Amino acid sequence: MKSRIDKYMLVKSEELVFITIDETAKLDISGYILPKEGLKAPINSNVLVKQIKNNVAQEAISIMSIIDAMLYMEGIDDKFIYNDEYDKFIDAFAEKTAFDVKQYLGYIANEKYNEGEITDALVYMRSFLRRDGSDITGLYQYSIMCQEMSLRYQKDEDTKAMNDFLLEALHNLEKIIELEERFSLAYYQLGFHYLNQKQFIKAKLTWERALDIGIDEELSIEIQDNLEKINFKVQYEEGYNLVFQGKGEEGLRKLLPLEEQNPDWWNLLFIISLAYKSLGEREEAKKYLEKILITRPTQVDTLVELSLYFAEEGKMDKAIEFLTKAHKLRKDDPDILCNLGMAYLHNGDYDEAKHYIERAYAINPQDEVTIACMNQL
Repeated sequence: MKSRIDKYMLVKSEELVFITIDETAKLDISGYILPKEGLKAPINSNVLVKQIKNNVAQEAISIMSIIDAMLYMEGIDDKFIYNDEYDKFIDAFAEKTAFDVKQYLGYIANEKYNEGEITDALVYMRSFLRRDGSDITGLYQYSIMCQEMSLRYQKDEDTKAMNDFLLEALHNLEKIIELEERFSLAYYQLGFHYLNQKQFIKAKLTWERALDIGIDEELSIEIQDNLEKINFKVQYEEGYNLVFQGKGEEGLRKLLPLEEQNPDWWNLLFIISLAYKSLGEREEAKKYLEKILITRPTQVDTLVELSLYFAEEGKMDKAIEFLTKAHKLRKDDPDILCNLGMAYLHNGDYDEAKHYIERAYAINPQDEVTIACMNQL
């Protein structure tokens, strides 16, 4: 079960110590034969400390303590070198005692989760899924635990770990609906993941699917409230997609009604500008770019886009002015450097042109546009 959170689980192995059970030991587990070199069995270090404090012999460590630690180790690292041997040991014990391994793991995982020991809960649930990776309830609980861990890392401002756990939760929720397409709780949770990724249409469709299947009334009300809140973002994404599909007029029909309620939403204004540009309405396109700069004078993409209009109009000094502002804000952007170099080249200022184009080439010598600029220089 290779996943992006494996590395966060490995630290839990520090809580285990290993003892060797040699072949002379009497385990009283029919069907299991100890290896000749002995069995390297894990044990929770806290259990071992208690044994020592109570002056109890190592041989008296309970089989159940060893099995729990084996299952725990398998949850930490499903490729651990002794896992196959542990499986033989556990399965033989289960057959002799009617021990239900999955039931035990599910119970302990939930107990740990309720106690706030989320990492331990995850380890046990990973061990559970190692034995049954298509169990819907297990996958769902695992996803919820990953989301909880993500929130904890968010509080610690560890963005990398936060995203790793979020993506792990997302992956397993999507796996659930592949296995059981009518599991509405998975759709409910997935909606928030897609919303977090700014995939508003996908969030909308996912939540609507949850409603279609049927879900708890309280969650249904929450979903409907969320759908209402993101409606304008869904409309924006639909318009955005239409513009980039070359359907400028259809895109504007989606986007323009949003402007009145969102006059300072620069992303919206920028896409409206691109829509007008695609329709050849240059002045309208420029007007929307200028609107953006009123409230966001340092918006780099807008500065660059506006500079291109000035360059096309032959107003090179203006183009250089806007590109210079953009360059100060994003110094190592090869596209800005190339555009600035070409503007200077057009103005006959070869030293400045050489300076900027060569800098762009040093940053990205494989880029075709940069190579073309170098050739023209």
